[in-house]
Amino acid sequence: MELGNLNTISKRFTVAKVRIQLKQGGRTYVERGEFKSLAAVLDFYNSLSTAQVTEVWGFSSPYTDTTIPPVDDMAYFPMVKLIARNEESQKSMQVVVRNVKLTKDSTDIALKIKECMEIDGLNIDATIATVFKESKLSGY
Repeated sequence: MELGNLNTISKRFTVAKVRIQLKQGGRTYVERGEFKSLAAVLDFYNSLSTAQVTEVWGFSSPYTDTTIPPVDDMAYFPMVKLIARNEESQKSMQVVVRNVKLTKDSTDIALKIKECMEIDGLNIDATIATVFKESKLSGY
């Protein structure tokens, strides 16, 4: 593959602009993504994840929640990975969501991604290749 082709390919992927810290039980997760607003970050994680958003960096003022995080009952999908894409710009990014509620499926997650996230300021048109990591304790 020529170097010019590598440069073209690398321009199609975006770099996350927001850093989100989540906690559940004694575990802390750090995720990255490109969200439309702080309210969109909180809406996204509160609706999909059992973990609590404790800190968000990347907006004009950082967000911090110092309340006690929820107990880790292991009643969730440990991880879901998707590829979010904007068709017009042909840019894509990987989205990782941890501790996904058992009541959520790939359609729910895709809708929330389209509603709350963006790629380089553009709306997300599609999600591809949803992969659920199953929990040993969840029964799924």
